[in-house]
Amino acid sequence: MLGPPTGPVIDVTPSDAAQLADIVRSAAPGTTIRLGDGTYPVTGDYSRSLVLARPGLTIRGASGDPTRVVLDGQYAIGAIVYALAADVTITDVTLRRATDHLVHSYPPATGPDVVGVRLHRLRLLDAGEQFVKVNSNVARSHFVDSGALTCSELTMTAAGRQNIERAYGCYTGGIDAHMARGWVVRSNTFTGIYCEDGEVAEHAVHFWVGSRDTLVENNYMRDVARGVGFGLVEAGETRSYADNPYPGLFVGHFGGTIRNNVIVATIPQYDTGIELDQARGSTIVHNTVLEAQTATNSFSSIDYRFPNTSVTIRNNLVRRITVRNGAAATLGPNVENVPAVWFADAAGGDVHLRDVAVGAIGQAFALPPGSAGHDIDGTRRDVAPLDIGADER
Repeated sequence: MLGPPTGPVIDVTPSDAAQLADIVRSAAPGTTIRLGDGTYPVTGDYSRSLVLARPGLTIRGASGDPTRVVLDGQYAIGAIVYALAADVTITDVTLRRATDHLVHSYPPATGPDVVGVRLHRLRLLDAGEQFVKVNSNVARSHFVDSGALTCSELTMTAAGRQNIERAYGCYTGGIDAHMARGWVVRSNTFTGIYCEDGEVAEHAVHFWVGSRDTLVENNYMRDVARGVGFGLVEAGETRSYADNPYPGLFVGHFGGTIRNNVIVATIPQYDTGIELDQARGSTIVHNTVLEAQTATNSFSSIDYRFPNTSVTIRNNLVRRITVRNGAAATLGPNVENVPAVWFADAAGGDVHLRDVAVGAIGQAFALPPGSAGHDIDGTRRDVAPLDIGADER
């Protein structure tokens, strides 16, 4: 839970729901709009969305319990909240049932960049498209950087699955960011993000179109079609950086780290755990990808692809790692075809290591100090020998 508000506070109750959009739009910079328990319908056109267009605005639940404050789009609004200014925060609320996005963040057409968006302790349920969408402006001259999605639940229910946008296949996903730099996606749970008809949904966590320096760690993903994606296509749009780290190359994702995540798949709609497409300089370490026999359409636990991909993949427990189309990686040690008996409860998705996991315990490659992060229980991984996978025994 975040600390108490430091600026002006406007207290709102469900009886004020019809005025909530206007309250948010007229709030002075640095104001906290504090919502009392109850359900707030957020329906209509863009004028009824909650638009955070001034720096430092916050929307938060007064109780600190996100289950008790519900902003409900009822599939009657494009996006519930727009994060369009620096240092805006959304915390301790539930957002559900938007036609497109539950949160959409992008900069104004003429700038400045949007930095410091903070999404914390949210329950995000049933978006028709991506739950959280991050874009540049249309001119690709201003961006949304240094944001964070932390300690939140992103869940697609069976009812929500019937309302997914189908114009582009199974057009939904968790957080999807274009040209974003320095984001942190940490300690979230992603559940049920898939379609039932064979079309593959987008990733639970996807940073591409030239995104950079993304940190994805300590997340738990269960029954999602695709887990984490850095990059996607072989060629196309990307973001230009002043230091031009890879001159002459198309890069889908620059740098970044994917570590200490757990991906559990039991559904036939599952495709890939971690996908790296034209990702360059990325590090993928200490992840556990557990695929049950019921995940019958599984392609790969970790897949790296295309000629400009050059990544480090170490200390992961998986079913298999695949390489395609001329990609390159520094590998090992990783354990493929991991026995289910290594885990406390493989069927239940509990990937804590048992004593019999002798191929993982103490077998990790020694990474540079601090680069292994914390395991799934918050144990700091800084005393060798370390264990392979997301759990430090």
